Amino acid sequence: MAWKRAFIILLSINLLIVIAALIVWNTFPTKNQSTGGAAPLVAGQQPAVEVQIGQEAINAYLSYAIAHDEEVGKILGSANVQFDHDWNCDFGIRLLGKIVPFHLVLTPKVTAGNLVLHVDSASMSFFPIPNSILFSVLERAHTPNWVEMNASQDDVEIDFSKRPQRPFGIRMLNYSEATKKLALQLTISPQAVMPGNQ
Repeated sequence: MAWKRAFIILLSINLLIVIAALIVWNTFPTKNQSTGGAAPLVAGQQPAVEVQIGQEAINAYLSYAIAHDEEVGKILGSANVQFDHDWNCDFGIRLLGKIVPFHLVLTPKVTAGNLVLHVDSASMSFFPIPNSILFSVLERAHTPNWVEMNASQDDVEIDFSKRPQRPFGIRMLNYSEATKKLALQLTISPQAVMPGNQ
């Protein structure tokens, strides 16, 4: 009896997929139809898409990086970011064979397509760390050239225009406290994704 229900459910799902595919197929322009709407891409202009990222995506990425990137796994044992007015970041830092809790409070600011993270406070195992000491350590860390430390302002500046633009470029649009999402624009060079054009 259960197999009959499963068969009917599977058949219904297949029919819905076929109907959805037909609907999508009928929205494509025919050979004689003009597409009308979109303007052609100007030479040198890259296709762009807007993406909104929440704390769940950031945390999933951090978990993946800790598990699969050997360099990250050597430093971090755990990571969790919570978006609000400020970003509360909790890390488990590997130190002398132990995982030590590290808490960081950041205030995000989007300026000119880049992200500035102002360090409000930092603590390790519930002991406060002065920003001057934190930035002294961060300035010695091996970071990409597009991540800069501005110790005089207590800012970590992420300049996405200096980041390699292949296979995709990133431009920050805004951070919304209401939705707790970071909006960004991704530009993808057609040459970067087409085989043989690398």
